[in-house]
Amino acid sequence: MKSLAVLLALAFASAVSVAAAEPEFQPLFNGKDLTGWEGKPEYFSVKDGVIHAETTAANPLKKNTFLIYTAREFGDFELRFDYKCVGGNSGMQYRSERLPDFVLKGYQSDFENTNRFTGMFFEENGRMFMAYPGEYVTVKPLTDADKAQDKRGKARAKLDKVKFATTEESFSHIKDATAWHSMTIIARGNTFVHILDGRVMSVAVDEDAKNFRKAGLLGLQVHQGPPMTVDLKNVRIRELK
Repeated sequence: MKSLAVLLALAFASAVSVAAAEPEFQPLFNGKDLTGWEGKPEYFSVKDGVIHAETTAANPLKKNTFLIYTAREFGDFELRFDYKCVGGNSGMQYRSERLPDFVLKGYQSDFENTNRFTGMFFEENGRMFMAYPGEYVTVKPLTDADKAQDKRGKARAKLDKVKFATTEESFSHIKDATAWHSMTIIARGNTFVHILDGRVMSVAVDEDAKNFRKAGLLGLQVHQGPPMTVDLKNVRIRELK
């Protein structure tokens, strides 16, 4: 539990500083166009000074698609941004690998239009659900014994979890999930912290060496499903030395 306390203290200190001056942060979006980003133009654009993503009944998605920040990759960092999600599910990818047809594989901080998964530690096209809101998880590789006990054959990693808040407690500060919200993602070595509006939502330590990613791409996800919109602004990052 000592390591959990240290991680939460670090995350709290960062959350407190969110409203402070940010001289060390560099913007990743110029507020005018998608310079540095690549995605399918039928789903992504700039509208009223923010990154806008939209699916409609006439223009649905058959699989998740991503707006990828292609200017460079990042390893250890603190990423901050504001988002607004209405009608569906989205997320911010990081330390991700680019696959064909604007698809990413890698870590994700989920966000959506309900108080259910936002702030979750997830791996798109990989180990998937690893730490839900209110959880501290140590991700370990599957052993042969773990695989033998997995009767359904669906386990992707061994998850040692500590619950530090219930779902209701995690989201008690969010009254309207479809309003504008601020998210912070901290990635340092194999430790990851997701913060929503100043509150720690999940903490993860990835000890699965085979699947651990040291660096990679950032990207905004739009999830397949019902019509939805996602808006993104104030996207900025500082690298951690």
